[in-house]
Amino acid sequence: MAAQLIPLSPVIRDRLSPNAFVVDRALALAAAPQARGAAPLSLDPESTAWALALGATYIGLFWCARATFAHGGVRTTIRMVAMLGLGLTTLVAVQRATSPTLLYWLWQPLSAGASPYGPFVNRNGLAGWLAMAVPLALGYALARGASRPPVFGGLAARIAALDATQLLLGGAACLMVGGLLGSLSRGGIFGGAAGLMLFVVLAQSRTTEGRATAGVAVLVAAMVAIGAMYANLGALAMRMRETTELGEWGRRAIWHDTIVMIRDFPFAGVGAGAFQRGMLVYQEGSRQFFFNHAHNEYLQIAAEGGLLIALPAAFAAIAATVAIVRRLRADHTAMFWIRAGAIAGIVAVAVQSLFDTGLRTPANGVLFAIVAAIAVHERESNRRDRGERRER
Repeated sequence: MAAQLIPLSPVIRDRLSPNAFVVDRALALAAAPQARGAAPLSLDPESTAWALALGATYIGLFWCARATFAHGGVRTTIRMVAMLGLGLTTLVAVQRATSPTLLYWLWQPLSAGASPYGPFVNRNGLAGWLAMAVPLALGYALARGASRPPVFGGLAARIAALDATQLLLGGAACLMVGGLLGSLSRGGIFGGAAGLMLFVVLAQSRTTEGRATAGVAVLVAAMVAIGAMYANLGALAMRMRETTELGEWGRRAIWHDTIVMIRDFPFAGVGAGAFQRGMLVYQEGSRQFFFNHAHNEYLQIAAEGGLLIALPAAFAAIAATVAIVRRLRADHTAMFWIRAGAIAGIVAVAVQSLFDTGLRTPANGVLFAIVAAIAVHERESNRRDRGERRER
C-alpha cells in the first residue's frame, strides 16, 4: 500500500498501470494538462493513505495481542467479546425497532441508502462481527467444561454442572446467533453456518467418543434453534430468494465490472481504498446506484492491489494457515476448544468475504486481528519447554 503512494514519473507509472492516466483523464473535471508530472499509482491517494493506516493498525494489534496472549488473558478477552455481543444484539434490536434510519438515534449516515444496524452502517458489517464472535464464545464455554473433571449422569446432571460463566457464554452465543439471522445478511449467515460446521468437524478430530462429537453437534443445533426464535424467518426466506434476482445491481453485475478493472490494472491495482473511484469509470449498468465495494473481498484485493498486494496477502494467508494447523495439533489442553472457536470464526469471515467486504469495517478488522492472535498464539511456558528440549 505504501508503494502505491510513491510519486512516480509518467513513464514508470504508465508501464506499471497503463490505464491509470486514461481513468484520471475520464474523471478530471478540467482539461488534461499538456505536461504530466509525477503521480502515485493509486487513483485515490487519500483513500489509500487511510487504508494503509487501518492496515498497519490491524497488523500492530495482531502482534500485540499475540504477545499478550503468550502470558495469558485469552479467556478474559473472550468474556469481554461475549458481553459486547450481548450488548450489541440488544442495541440493534431496539434501534431497528425505534429508529431504523439513524445511527444511535442521532446521526444520519453519509450514504443516503444506508440502513444502520446499531453502530454498523449496514447489515453485512454486523453479520461479520457476530459470525466471528459466536464460535469464539462457544469454544470458551466448552473449554471451561473440558478443564473440569468429567460429569457422570444424565442431561440433568450435566446442566447442573454448568457454572455462571458458561451460562453467560451460552446465552450470549444464542442471542448473537439470533442477531446474525435477524441481520438478514446472506453472506454473513452462510459464513456463520460454515464456521459452526467446521467447529463440529474439529470437535470430531479431538474427541474419541461418538457421543461426545454428537453432543457438540446437538449443542450447536440447539444454539441455532434458540437463536432462530429471535429472527423473522419469513423475511429471511425472502432475502435468500433475492440472491440472484437483482439484475443489473446484483453481485454478478458488480463482479463482472470488477473483473474488467482487474484486467486493466493487473500489476499494481487502482490503489487500496480506491475501488469506488475506479468503478466510476468501469460500472457499465445503470447509474441509479454506484458500486462502492466489489462485494467480494478477494476480487476487491485484486482490483485495488493487483499482484503488488495480492501476492504478499496470499503468502501471509498460507503462512497463517500452516501456523494455525501446527498450534491446533500440538494443543492437548482445554485451550484446544478456544482455538477451534477462533479458527471457526476465521473461516466464517473468509466464507462471508466471498459475498461481502465486511472486514473493511474497522470494528470487524479489530475483532479479526484478535481472533487470529488467539488462533496462533503460543504460551510462553510451552515456548521455553520446546527451547530446553532443543538444547538437550
